[in-house]
Amino acid sequence: MISKALSYIKKIRTTGAVYESSRFVSRNITHEINFQRPQIVIELGAGSGNITERILSKLHPDSKFYCFEIEPQFYAKLENIQDDRFHLIKESAADVTKYFDPGSVDIIISGLPLSLFDNSDRSQLLHDCYGLLKKGGVYRQFLYSLQKNYFVPIFDRMETSLEMNLPPAVLYSCYKLN
Repeated sequence: MISKALSYIKKIRTTGAVYESSRFVSRNITHEINFQRPQIVIELGAGSGNITERILSKLHPDSKFYCFEIEPQFYAKLENIQDDRFHLIKESAADVTKYFDPGSVDIIISGLPLSLFDNSDRSQLLHDCYGLLKKGGVYRQFLYSLQKNYFVPIFDRMETSLEMNLPPAVLYSCYKLN
């Protein structure tokens, strides 16, 4: 456990974490995935893959799942996933709009350390994600601090919950209603 935590801390600028997200975060951040129908799901910043695994366990067989990860240590682990629904993209989340048409995505799940982004990059990424979502789509993000101001100006509705994690995580559920 200590060596895993140290590997996160060494790369805190890109991971934004001191340890992988808890099973509580993994369970609740994937709440909107519907096994009953095909969906297009994006994960931004997959990290060690525990949320990735939870997403795959909940997806409909005809769903498509795209995962963005740039950290080499995590990317190498994610490359081992053998699932036809899973597509690993070794590019920055900032490039997400190169891969999808506006209004084509059902769910975006993010573990990116948005608090470490500069304001203009964070705002651009969130606007891009909003644009990619279908009407009724959801952007789900966990952070280690309360930052409603990141999401309120962009999304049509936002809800928060506090999740058991080390450190405690705030889960943001941000909806595109129009």
